[in-house]
Amino acid sequence: MRKSMISTRTLNPTRGALLAMAWLVCALLPAPARAAPDVTGTWMTDDEDGAVLIEPCGEGVCGRIVWLKAALDENGQPVRDENNKDPGQRGRPMCGLAILHDVPPKGEGWEGGWVYDPDSGSRYSVSLARGEGDILLVTGFIGVKALGQTFQWHRAPAALPRCDAPAAGKPRPANKGS
Repeated sequence: MRKSMISTRTLNPTRGALLAMAWLVCALLPAPARAAPDVTGTWMTDDEDGAVLIEPCGEGVCGRIVWLKAALDENGQPVRDENNKDPGQRGRPMCGLAILHDVPPKGEGWEGGWVYDPDSGSRYSVSLARGEGDILLVTGFIGVKALGQTFQWHRAPAALPRCDAPAAGKPRPANKGS
């Protein structure tokens, strides 16, 4: 006679309670954290008027302008941060200007810190997330992320000339207060 594959034994109540507790502990443990996607590198802004280099800084990432479609004004001088709400900051060159600061990883993206909009001269809270392919979704917001505005940046060409590169024989002055 063949033995049945199903046991007719009853489960020991102590053993059953231990198994139930082990299952509950496993069910309540958080899922392994996934690393935030890589957002470092050089990104063209949505209007393609500028490019931003995003690099690690502290526990997060920071970004600064490294290319401008119009890097010089009508007098051949570097364009300045003329829309800044602080009159003392309006003389800063746009090239090299920090526009993302201290954005830490959060969940499957990056959120916190700030993004600076040179067109309005304002800072906003920021969220960064990778889109499909070489797309970076940059959301600037005040208070509620869902009410913010999202822009699609794309990877800049590797051969993009940089406006922040020092000219031959001329050291680049440091940007203070960016």
